[in-house]
Amino acid sequence: MLDDLVGVIETLQGRIRDHGDVLRQNEIRTRVALIDPLLRALGWDVADPGLATPEYEISGQRVDYALLGAEGKPAATVEAKKLGENLAAHRMQMLNYSNAAGIAYAGLTDGNQWELYEVFKQVSLEQRRLLDLRILDTPAHECALKLLLLWRPNLATGKPVAAAEPIVAADLPATATPAAAVVNPPPTMPVGGDWVDLYAYTPARLNSPKPTGIRFPSESERTIQSWRQVLRETAEWLIRTDRLTAEQCPVMRGKTTCIVNTTSQHTNGRDFNLPSKLSNGLYMSQRRGNIEVSESAKALLRQFGVDAGSVWLKLGP
Repeated sequence: MLDDLVGVIETLQGRIRDHGDVLRQNEIRTRVALIDPLLRALGWDVADPGLATPEYEISGQRVDYALLGAEGKPAATVEAKKLGENLAAHRMQMLNYSNAAGIAYAGLTDGNQWELYEVFKQVSLEQRRLLDLRILDTPAHECALKLLLLWRPNLATGKPVAAAEPIVAADLPATATPAAAVVNPPPTMPVGGDWVDLYAYTPARLNSPKPTGIRFPSESERTIQSWRQVLRETAEWLIRTDRLTAEQCPVMRGKTTCIVNTTSQHTNGRDFNLPSKLSNGLYMSQRRGNIEVSESAKALLRQFGVDAGSVWLKLGP
């Protein structure tokens, strides 16, 4: 099952790269080319009324998909948007639909970015997020493992868990919970100071407070003095944890743009504007603005399967 899923993901990555401009034009094209094929690969044949209900009605409104669990009751809803649409503007609507119908899980996707939330958990939105994945930014095998949260034998149980290692579908009964799965606890906010998690916080382009500290999982606070250091410290943490190596390069953000490479050039031969040499000899392409730095740091973490919500920034003194 996992190999088949990897193959589908590789196909979708190619479609996003090669036909992104067309798919960004409307939601239907995105659903047909990207969303429906992935749902089918995960066991949700959207053409089978016993497995999924497209255009599911809730309180006079229609949610794009209801994924059906035990006794034909929805295990989750999925809201679909056209490729490239800002999902943040639709998260509360998505949660409200599922909440009104008593559905425990809610998903949101533009075909590239996939999110899944626990609807009724009494914590912040970020801590309710079980899945945050961008297909184009993530290796296909890693995508497949993370997307097992949406695999029908997992999600239909009503208590989906994240996979820690490959799972063989033939070894599981239709309603089983993957035996190799683990639940990752939500990241804990550091004590003292004005802290925000990197995933949730987007700095303003002007007059944004400078970060004065950064904290990575299983490490103590590190003092920083600028937004540019956020990206460098992120890269150095990935080096310290044996994730970022020459073998993993180039680490891309976009079709030809590198974040980290073994040389100070992008894959199209263009030189880095602001090259910075890392402690293991790799080169990082720095960013100029605080928003660009923040987004590059998030993209770098995604490449290695790290939740940006587990990285904390201290703002101000």
